Amino acid sequence: MLRRRLSRWLSIGGIAFQVGCATRNAVIPAGHLPPPLPPVDVHTAIALDESPAAKVGPVAAPDAKKDVFQIPQALPGGGLPFVTPPKFAPGATPAERAAAVREAYPVLVPVSATVAVGKTVSLPELEQSALENSPAIKRATADVATAHGQVIQAGLYPNPTVGYQADQVQPHLRIPEGATFSGAGQQGGFINQLIKTAGKLTLGQRVAGFDYINALVAVRGTQVAVIAQVRTAYFSALVAQQNVAINKGLADMIDEVYNLQLKRVAAGVDAGYEPLQLYAQAVQARNAYAQGQETAKAAWKQLAAAVGQPDLAPMDLAGQAAAAAPAIDEDAAKARILEQHTDILIARNTIAQNRTNLVLQRRLPIPDIGTNQYHQYDNAAQTYQFGLQIGIQLPLYDRNQGNIHSAQSKIASSTLNLEATRNDLFARFAEAYGRYRANAVAATNYREKVLPSLTQAYQAIIRRYQVEPEKVGFGDIVVAQQNLAAALQSYLQILDAQWKAVVDVANVSQVDELYPASK
Repeated sequence: MLRRRLSRWLSIGGIAFQVGCATRNAVIPAGHLPPPLPPVDVHTAIALDESPAAKVGPVAAPDAKKDVFQIPQALPGGGLPFVTPPKFAPGATPAERAAAVREAYPVLVPVSATVAVGKTVSLPELEQSALENSPAIKRATADVATAHGQVIQAGLYPNPTVGYQADQVQPHLRIPEGATFSGAGQQGGFINQLIKTAGKLTLGQRVAGFDYINALVAVRGTQVAVIAQVRTAYFSALVAQQNVAINKGLADMIDEVYNLQLKRVAAGVDAGYEPLQLYAQAVQARNAYAQGQETAKAAWKQLAAAVGQPDLAPMDLAGQAAAAAPAIDEDAAKARILEQHTDILIARNTIAQNRTNLVLQRRLPIPDIGTNQYHQYDNAAQTYQFGLQIGIQLPLYDRNQGNIHSAQSKIASSTLNLEATRNDLFARFAEAYGRYRANAVAATNYREKVLPSLTQAYQAIIRRYQVEPEKVGFGDIVVAQQNLAAALQSYLQILDAQWKAVVDVANVSQVDELYPASK
């Protein structure tokens, strides 16, 4: 059985085999191993080779007779024929021309709106659920109980030793003649007790107590980390929710322009190829809408996992992704980091612990008092007797010099660690705060200036086209719509980056409220 397990384990890689050969008579436990690696992606390669999309074929040699700007055959759509605009019979009515256009061009199915779930959940509710369900917080709480047990153990007094003792036993002694117990000697018991001195137990308990305090601090740090995960997932889902709504609106806008251009083709105003460009844009808008829906679903699942309930049913999120970012005071945030960040608190506690430990290590050479007493009955003399021993270990050679030196070095190391922790937190804060400022400004500009301007421009072009079509080209409408769509997509990206930066700043400064309460 062991040989089969070992053979399976060695098939995973040569490194494990080399390690096993380098150790003779090694005892390998029966652990959990993955199955052997089979041939990878064989069926995938066949499927990819048989896929119609993969049958591009060899690239043909350049043809001297090829038309200029002809699409190469290797590109998708390169072999399609040229566009043939619809032909209208002489004297065709507008209705007949419109019917011919509808038959010649693809029909766009309206994009269906996302159905609201009906139940709304807020960020505080999600955070509270995470605090109650997170296994990381429960594990940190269990670590507190573990550390508390070590505090108790460090203060316990040494146990006494009790036992049986016999001295001067002479089995063949018979005094007086015929006596049976005179040779039993001295029979009795003893008790040994080590007396701790110089407050070493109290100091040892204090040293362990700092681990208990740091475990409590770690619970708070874990809570902050869990809340940061929930906040990050919440805002990602909120932006994804906004992304779906925006892509739905863009798809509807493109559909309107596409249908309008079909009417212009039917009227003989636009060329037959022009609707195909808008049709491609309409399909791309539907792709973006479908992708947005799947992104929103994935974002909700990530949020549910962060809350600690992976199977939580989807709900609508309260809040607006377009809300203004909170105003963050840089100096106040940095002061908060120095004052109460859990990493700073743990570093300070570690310095105090190491200083206490140095005092303990210096007191350890002070001898503890060893005591021994015994109580016996002397069978020969037929009398009770007792003895007492008190002694100490002389610190002649081992005066704990090495541990004292190590304790002194730990104080220096932990002091430098506090500085390194502070510098690391300030660096993380600076990076997150810079992203927050940059994206908050950009989001504000897009929300208050860029998007309103592009929206008003698009609406003005539409109105003027309806009133003065000879002065406004249809291409102007398309360009204005594309500019608005591009700006909306950029705005969503900036919103996502803004909220991630806000959460990162809040995580480093460990604030309980993203928006500070007004005083």
